Amino acid sequence: MRIRVSPAERPIATKQPVTLSAWRCLRYEIAMNGLRVLWETVNDFSLWRLIEYPWATRALRVAPGETVVDIGSGTSSFPHMLAKEGVNVIIVELEAHRVRWQREKRRATARPGDGALLPLVADATRLPFRDGAVQYISAVSSLEHIPDDGAAGREIGRALAPGGIVVLTVPFTSSERTSFFEGIRPFKQVARNAFVQEGKPGSFFRFYTSDDIQRTYIEPAEAEIVERRAFGRSILNGRYHETRLTRFWRRFVLKDLLLAWIIHPLEERFDRSDPLYVMLALKKRRSLRDL
Repeated sequence: MRIRVSPAERPIATKQPVTLSAWRCLRYEIAMNGLRVLWETVNDFSLWRLIEYPWATRALRVAPGETVVDIGSGTSSFPHMLAKEGVNVIIVELEAHRVRWQREKRRATARPGDGALLPLVADATRLPFRDGAVQYISAVSSLEHIPDDGAAGREIGRALAPGGIVVLTVPFTSSERTSFFEGIRPFKQVARNAFVQEGKPGSFFRFYTSDDIQRTYIEPAEAEIVERRAFGRSILNGRYHETRLTRFWRRFVLKDLLLAWIIHPLEERFDRSDPLYVMLALKKRRSLRDL
């Protein structure tokens, strides 16, 4: 079955693109999961999400009433945040129990004026959308967990409408990664820049080089990069996240809010070391027949 999503959707003139600040993301997370998110991580909501969610929303430039397809949402609250801003969201998630979680969370937290939210059990390597039907796609910290990412990249390119936007965040390396969370969690290297946590065969994790990103996501979509950002360099990753201090990373999210507001911008301005993640907004080129 192919789901029809009109590529002709455009913002109503009076509607401005949705934006989410880190503080607003935190408020939504508290509203959906309770005050305990302030002192313990729920659904992996912490420093990186306070950077990714605001950037991804701004880069999408989606207005209330338009539709975003969010790939690999898991139990993320990001689709719900978009919905609460009036955006319609289709969640594409492979695992049925996570889709059930999303549906239950929607029933528990929906309010008048929210955009529609439709969680689907579907495979990112076989997206249930017609060619060129989707105007906006987001994939926040999800594509690196798909072993056949080439198929996912081709499907994103196929489903994306001419002139459509896809925002994605993926782990990055300028050359080669030979370890990941070394001394913290037992990750085993299974291929170049790819790892699986020992005892958890489903915990696939991949790092991308610039060439990998070009080949896997940009070329299949016939896209151009319209925005590129990064996060997690020598301070926030090398001296904070990917160290034994990571046990503190998953606690006290107000600390992470300050890191996102203060340290992250300074690090991105002055630190030229490899980032842990890159954030890309890609726009599919229009051909003459689309004009």
